Amino acid sequence: MMVWWTWGRLLKALLFGLALATAGRFFADQSWWLDILADFQVQYVAGAVALLLASLLVRRIKEAALALVLLAVNVAILAPHVGPLFPVAAAPVLVGQAAMKVVSFNLKFDNRNTAAALDFLRRENADVVTVMEVTKEWRHALEQLKDIYPHQFYGPLCRCPGDIPHTDGVLAKRPWREVKAERSPLTGRSFAVWARFASVQPDKAADLVIAGVHLINPLIYPAGYQITEAVRLASILRGLPGPVIVTGDFNMTPFSARFGTLLRETGLRRADGGINASWPTWLTPLGLPLDHILVNAKVGHAAMWVGPRLGSDHRPIIARLDLSR
Repeated sequence: MMVWWTWGRLLKALLFGLALATAGRFFADQSWWLDILADFQVQYVAGAVALLLASLLVRRIKEAALALVLLAVNVAILAPHVGPLFPVAAAPVLVGQAAMKVVSFNLKFDNRNTAAALDFLRRENADVVTVMEVTKEWRHALEQLKDIYPHQFYGPLCRCPGDIPHTDGVLAKRPWREVKAERSPLTGRSFAVWARFASVQPDKAADLVIAGVHLINPLIYPAGYQITEAVRLASILRGLPGPVIVTGDFNMTPFSARFGTLLRETGLRRADGGINASWPTWLTPLGLPLDHILVNAKVGHAAMWVGPRLGSDHRPIIARLDLSR
């Protein structure tokens, strides 16, 4: 019986696949599926390392050379996004009325570990918390935090096929001047909640806007749905006169063309802290950084890091921000 595959052929096939994926990310802005492949930049580096070691182990010099080239290219792409090894330790402790702490957490609609999440939120004691995939059960659980967060707002429930009805919400220690949910013009689902607060500094007239977003998953729904939500988000945030903080599950990584487009269209930047892989929890720190804290130029120093595993498939994101500008 003829054997059609060998370890050598398997190695070549894997290297060929990695080479195609690496080349494809340079054309990510031309096709939505190439841009989806660009999200896996961390995995490409890990794969190149594994293939280099495998090639050396079986003494395949040509394959090892190709793996080394692919590793160099992918490390060069990843390097600008790498931050401190321990971002929470590197984040400066900010004090004063212009200092703010924010937490963002995709709770996961079927996560039953409410006690751990509530304990975490109490310990962090953030000024504002944004939450995604909030079910009626989660909303009831979060009401236990009203001694800390008396101001709570939730968007309309999304009754998405195959999912438990859920929504997004914002929890705050101090009252807001305005709060609202934003719906997708295509699907009608609420993809963002935002609140407008009075300036934290008496000498600053412009209000502070904090948004929690949950952009639609482009692997489950047509990619155009996510683009439409991102365009709508940009139209809301563009040109706001005061500091803007946008948090949440964006379902896109910093390596993608669509993430770069969102930053350009909104004038936002990602908070410092490095890659901060947040999903899936079992794969972190080698997972995907889908959850972000974005700020505009009116926000000074902004540093973020991932929180613990709390039963969700996402890890929470914590940020310290300086609003003294």
